[in-house]
Amino acid sequence: MSDNVLSDPQKNDSPVAKKPLFHSLRVVMSTLLLTIWIVVMVLIYLCWKGLRLPHVERCYVVFHCGCCWLFNLRCHVSGEMSSARPTLFLSNHVSYLDIFILGKYIPAYFIAKAEVANWPILSWFAKEQNTLFFERNSKKVHGQMQVMADHFDLQGNLILFPEGTSTDGEYVKPFKSSLLQSVELSDQTVMIQPVTLVYKFYQGKLMNRQRRDQYAWYATMPFGSHFFTALGLARADIDIVFHEPVTLAQFENRKACALACQQRVATALADRLH
Repeated sequence: MSDNVLSDPQKNDSPVAKKPLFHSLRVVMSTLLLTIWIVVMVLIYLCWKGLRLPHVERCYVVFHCGCCWLFNLRCHVSGEMSSARPTLFLSNHVSYLDIFILGKYIPAYFIAKAEVANWPILSWFAKEQNTLFFERNSKKVHGQMQVMADHFDLQGNLILFPEGTSTDGEYVKPFKSSLLQSVELSDQTVMIQPVTLVYKFYQGKLMNRQRRDQYAWYATMPFGSHFFTALGLARADIDIVFHEPVTLAQFENRKACALACQQRVATALADRLH
């Protein structure tokens, strides 16, 4: 269902503009469907685990696919995703919706800040997907890097948002090179693949800043109202760009590797937005 077309396109894209009635109806319907989807997937997941069936991770992929559909997110993938194990995927971070988008395609565990472990409902899903929760505490950095390294040693993949925070989706912050220490600690050769997420089109038109803010979740934005607003929006097109994988050995040090990855992600974002 399309949004009302106003005479001023900027007003039409403004998140502070009055929401049409069908947007409210879409929020109600999507919320109901999301609730049903969560209940159904939890039951399937618990039965899968109870019967000790193999490949329980397929439940995660199906769940993320359903969430992308309910949020009207249409993903377009370019580049080749690394098939090597282990691989550390480094992505720019725009929103909590990134979890559904990346989780739909990448067979890997996420790394999240410790606060997420206390969030209602979402924390349960994160824990069941074996998310690694890390604290922003310099005294615990080495131990947390060792946890990542141990995961790599077991041939496991990880998804990391190396900016350390989310943005408005129009630029990429510097990648924190300290997070690559885990690659140095691993006994395995870890592939590092930069990934660019671009929240690009809304109903076929290039998003402006106001529209993108309805998807990007950053700074002091309240979660609840943002979540339900996003749930009631029409179709959005998201580009996922997998860049050429690299290894840490190709660079002089961690900082050089982090900078090169950040530049690839930032360049692709700028190219696709403009």
